[in-house]
Amino acid sequence: MSQTKGKVLCVDDEPNILRSLKWMLQKEFEVLTATSGQAGLMLVADHDFDVVISDQRMPGMMGSEFLREVRKRSPRSMRILLTGYSDLQAILRSVNESEVFRFISKPWKIDELPGVVAEAALIAKTQPVPAPIAEAEEAPATVATGVETVLLVDDDSSIFDMLCREVGEQVHVSFAHDLGEAVAAFDREAVGVIVAETRVKGIDMTRMLKLLKQEKPDIVTVVITDKTDAEEVISLINQGQVYRFIPKPVIPAMLKIVVNSARAKRTQLRNAPEIAHRHAVDKISEEARISLAKDIESASHAGGSGGGLMDRVTGGLGHLFGSR
Repeated sequence: MSQTKGKVLCVDDEPNILRSLKWMLQKEFEVLTATSGQAGLMLVADHDFDVVISDQRMPGMMGSEFLREVRKRSPRSMRILLTGYSDLQAILRSVNESEVFRFISKPWKIDELPGVVAEAALIAKTQPVPAPIAEAEEAPATVATGVETVLLVDDDSSIFDMLCREVGEQVHVSFAHDLGEAVAAFDREAVGVIVAETRVKGIDMTRMLKLLKQEKPDIVTVVITDKTDAEEVISLINQGQVYRFIPKPVIPAMLKIVVNSARAKRTQLRNAPEIAHRHAVDKISEEARISLAKDIESASHAGGSGGGLMDRVTGGLGHLFGSR
């Protein structure tokens, strides 16, 4: 067993699924299995797992609840959730409470799952475990104020007003009404946290959020939306490692707590950049990059060139695409 790539726990209430997972992974990993969340937690107490894989729909304890406990009891373990597209609320809880590394949609692809597990196990073995980030109304004293920007990308000005009221005295808040302004902001400001809708003025913002995390892993992303579906959430986690999701209508107190937590996470990533490996993302396609560039150009021209907008967009593109 010492020659394996790592120790993996698989949890599912269906024995045939567990047999399939074990058969698929045991050639490269030491694999233990459990048929319930409670049984899984007993194994977590006795073993140091590199990766914990759980199904979502289980009686007694759902996968999202189980992985939340795993995060508390074994923070070194990388967490993977097996789920169907219909489990939106569970997926959101997994993001906000369990910080799942990857979602694997069922039925999974046999040739992909071992690679994802291998990546997660390598990260668990080689990367430091970050300290837990508290969800609090006030940002910790270690978070620098007045230096970096919280950038809101939304066409709803009421969210900007709310954000200013809740955290504006602690940190500079900037507002981008569309994709062109969002990209331009990266040229003129030191953006540390981005809070964004998934669609702004009809434009898909998720491509920018994914590319941003790929090129700038220390920037922390919060998504606020009322239109997100399960497939989109899964994509944003696997390719964008979104830190938190906030459903609309937004509750001011929740916005304050989440944004301050995101700011604390940003400070953690800046002070210990090596932990960004624990938030590694799948690469987005070249087609998505090209589509995003076209939409940025269209949004920029629609916004006009006054005030040097086009110059700022060009500079922002350099930051966004990692060419500066």
